[in-house]
Amino acid sequence: MRGRRRDLWWTVTVAGFFTVIAFLVYPLATVLITSFSGEEKRFVLAANYERFFTHRYYYSSIINSLYLSTLATLGALLLGTSLAFAVARYPLPGRPFIRAAANLALLSPPFIGAYSWVVLFGRMGLVNRMLGELGWSLPTIYGWRGILLVFIVQYFPFVFLLVSAALRSVDQSIEDAALSLGSPPRRTIRTAILPILAPSLTAGGLLVFMGTMADFGTPMIIGEGLRTLPTLMYGEFMNELGGNPAMASTLGSILILVNTTALMAQRYYAFRKAYNVVCIQPLRVKRAGRGRLLALTVFAYAVVGVALIPALTIIVSSFMPTRGPVMYAGFSLQSYETVFFRIPRAIANTFGLTALAVVLDVFLGVLVAYLLARRRSRAHALLDGLIMLAYAIPGTVVGVGLIVVYNRPPIILTGTWVILLVSYFIRHLPYPVRSCTAMLQQIDIRVEEASVSLGVPPFRTFLKVTIPLMFPAIISGGALAWMTTIGELSSSILLYSGPWATMSVAIFTEVFSNHFGTASALASILILAAFVPLFLTYRMLGERAALGV
Repeated sequence: MRGRRRDLWWTVTVAGFFTVIAFLVYPLATVLITSFSGEEKRFVLAANYERFFTHRYYYSSIINSLYLSTLATLGALLLGTSLAFAVARYPLPGRPFIRAAANLALLSPPFIGAYSWVVLFGRMGLVNRMLGELGWSLPTIYGWRGILLVFIVQYFPFVFLLVSAALRSVDQSIEDAALSLGSPPRRTIRTAILPILAPSLTAGGLLVFMGTMADFGTPMIIGEGLRTLPTLMYGEFMNELGGNPAMASTLGSILILVNTTALMAQRYYAFRKAYNVVCIQPLRVKRAGRGRLLALTVFAYAVVGVALIPALTIIVSSFMPTRGPVMYAGFSLQSYETVFFRIPRAIANTFGLTALAVVLDVFLGVLVAYLLARRRSRAHALLDGLIMLAYAIPGTVVGVGLIVVYNRPPIILTGTWVILLVSYFIRHLPYPVRSCTAMLQQIDIRVEEASVSLGVPPFRTFLKVTIPLMFPAIISGGALAWMTTIGELSSSILLYSGPWATMSVAIFTEVFSNHFGTASALASILILAAFVPLFLTYRMLGERAALGV
């Protein structure tokens, strides 16, 4: 029996390594190697990198990306942390609604958020047209300021959720001790509370930084030629004159370097600043005067109100009569009729590929999580690190890598739905792995040992005892994988072929074709498709379990 168990988990280990190496490590290594080749595929060492750092056309992209990502990270940290403190420490009316609204803001992908602001504040946007009739005008949403606005609004909920969860683990005695020693309230927050929150703050900042560095859709939609690393990489690879895979790979390698450096820096800092806190009594809700409470309430509702604007704008505009990019007052199902009659296959492709990718993610994620939690070794630690690498790798880089590797014999996947499935599966595998690993660390191993001691075979124990105990984490990880996969654009735009276009690709192309009505209808369907699993998970498991915090 022991031998069979060892063989089974050895097989799972091999399968895990094979999957990650074949679909992530090998493509990324190929991208790195290709970055050192010339246009005739000859080894040219650093010629591409020299060209990048000596031509403003290229090096301006990393300056723009770093500038936008840094400002967006600072803005999201300030906004998300402030909102988390306001909701956690003060008796704001409707606090559950505020938390739910922040969660809902995560449903629309950033590029849909960018499009929604175009609907409102674009040159033919609803708000700008109304103000124009009154003789007023506002700056349009286009340019780096618009990109920055979208980034902050779309990403601050990550900071809010992580900091809110961390605040629940801070014991009230820490604050009381600082205050009793004469520390003023603001100094207490700075010196006693914030250090405990540092790992969550840096984790939230990392998610924002890596997400904005990798974002392709937002700069493409409202950047108006502003070059960032992902958009320039896409342009180099898809150039009408035949493309330049070597230069695209160089840009991808630089992007990988930036994100992995940020990831390692965060993990190093979080490890050094981690505190073991036993929370006996959570932080008390503070009393506040009417003026302060009113100001905090207005602030909280204003923030979540702005965060919900993209989704609400998309849904409302999808029912408005349209003609090209112009929307008119009234109610119409014109856009939905067009969607279901003209591009129904994109909807079917999205749901089918997403469902299949999530099933594969959950299946392998549960098995790998068990290995990481119960059979710790250097090999399993390496496997964990390779899987988590997917967090730091932008979709454009994964897309280029998969095309370069699987566009030649013996395995040709380009032009098929399989290459899309592979991209979705490997990029979102970390969600069920992390969710299930965290749950397994909370399950006492003696429960499984007791089952085995009663004569239940180990693998049957795993199926009948461990899996049911992991159920909340399985559902949570699967829901997060679904939400992040269904709106995937950065890899889809590179990997799809005509018959296998997804909703995100269709939305992107409809926006650039000035078909705003159909874009809104498709985006509304996508938002609804992301909302339903989150809602069901929330109802089944509660807020913290549903969001994996």
